[in-house]
Amino acid sequence: MKKATLIVLVVLVALCGFGGFAAYKYMQMQGAAAMAGQAKRDTKVEKGDLTVQVVETGQIDAVKAVEVKSRVSGRVAQLLVDEGATVQKGQLIAIIDPQETQLRVQQDQAQKRGAEAAVRRLAIEIAQRQATSRAAYNEAATRLKQIEAQMKAQPTLTRTAIASADASLDTARRERDRLVMSAHPSQRVAAESSLREARASLLNAEQEYERQKELVALGYAPGRQEESAKLQLDLSRARLDSSQEQLDRLAAQQRVELDKADASIRQAEAEAQRAKANAFQDQSKRQDYDNALSELRRAETALRDVEALRQSQAQSAASVDQISSVLGDSMRQLGETEIRAPIDGVVTRKYIQEGELVASLSSFSSGTPIVRIEDRTAMMVKLSINEIDVAKLRHGMEASVTVDAYPDRELKGVVKKIAPSTQEGTTNVSSDAVVKYQVEVWLTDPAAFLKSGMSAKCTMIVQQVKDALQAPSEFVGKDDKGAFVLLKPDKPTDKPTEIRVKTGIVTGAKTQLLDGVKDGQAIIKPDYKGPTRKGAMQFGNGEEEEPAPGESK
Repeated sequence: MKKATLIVLVVLVALCGFGGFAAYKYMQMQGAAAMAGQAKRDTKVEKGDLTVQVVETGQIDAVKAVEVKSRVSGRVAQLLVDEGATVQKGQLIAIIDPQETQLRVQQDQAQKRGAEAAVRRLAIEIAQRQATSRAAYNEAATRLKQIEAQMKAQPTLTRTAIASADASLDTARRERDRLVMSAHPSQRVAAESSLREARASLLNAEQEYERQKELVALGYAPGRQEESAKLQLDLSRARLDSSQEQLDRLAAQQRVELDKADASIRQAEAEAQRAKANAFQDQSKRQDYDNALSELRRAETALRDVEALRQSQAQSAASVDQISSVLGDSMRQLGETEIRAPIDGVVTRKYIQEGELVASLSSFSSGTPIVRIEDRTAMMVKLSINEIDVAKLRHGMEASVTVDAYPDRELKGVVKKIAPSTQEGTTNVSSDAVVKYQVEVWLTDPAAFLKSGMSAKCTMIVQQVKDALQAPSEFVGKDDKGAFVLLKPDKPTDKPTEIRVKTGIVTGAKTQLLDGVKDGQAIIKPDYKGPTRKGAMQFGNGEEEEPAPGESK
């Protein structure tokens, strides 16, 4: 019994020891796995260049391309270019058979010559009849207008002439009375007063000079006072002479003015007599008017036949204009039987062959295209870009272009056009559809090897930061407070430190960190916040390590 008990105890101890050893090994394996997982979940903040770019592939096409059509229907007589040919603006590229158009031009020319001959015949006839009647009518009309104006104005002219002459006479008399009664006496009084003042000033100056001379001689005054008195004496004498001359000139001037006033009175009296003598012309002008009116009526009667012929000539001239318009259109069509290149470029497609019929371009027909010409000096890449990326683009943004056929050649381009609406032209887009917009990138240095339809990849740099502090985007966590990173602890058992950071641009793989961390700091991935998962065995407090973002549960 004791032996059996001992054996059981030994077995139990062995089992316990084996179980403890197994638990120890399992804990070591879990710790090693945790350390390996931690190593995969940490990285370092570092500096580098960050670039946000939009990359899309499209087809190369010419900016300017023209489908050449004919404005004349007919058979293509000659087609002078082939696909791949280089043409210049104005170069002859095709000829439509002009025979039918030439016949139409000849018919229109003959009709025009007949209409012009009818116009010339009427013109000669009109000129013959108008040679005398028009001259007589114009002369009569002119004379009637002149006499009518004179007849209407004559009574007024007579009254005005008499009134004007009487007024002039009255004015001349009043002007003489004003000179004699007012102006001359006032001027004379002013001049005489100025003369008297000059004489008095001279007398005072002489007395002052004598007084100063005696004072200087006696030594009571300096010599300069005598000189000053002598200067004043000379000035007074000059003023006296000037006043006397002014009085003499005034007397002579007043005599001239009186003579002039008397002459004006005599002239005004003569004009008044002449105006009253011309009153008899009123009746004479009335008689002249009646005679001129009769002559005008006779000339009007002679012109009626000429006016009727003129209307016939106008009708014939309208026919000439109408035929000329038809002829001009025929000549235009004849000229357009020669099809010329509208632009410089390369013929990229030939739609018809010699001998085929073409329809003309008109309001009723879109016309038959003959060739397609592309201007290869300006090429572009047409892109279809989704709505998220197109919002990042701007007009004038530079682009790097690589052509699939020439991968080692890099070209430059500029965003020239961003469509204002989707390619389908509608905003009713289902939730499953990708909304795209057409964007045109014009090449700034189009190479000669480029051809329409080639595939090209365009790279537009939206934003670029040099030497930016950055970290992988999966290492930057976000919550309702903003962005943060977890600093790696020194010991695996320590908890990471959460640091709030301010982020900049995001390229997808990398995120710019503007503040909060330094270059070289080690950070770890934030913990997975999704639902937990249960394993077959749990240890510790029952918590399980949560997978990193992107790992499957």
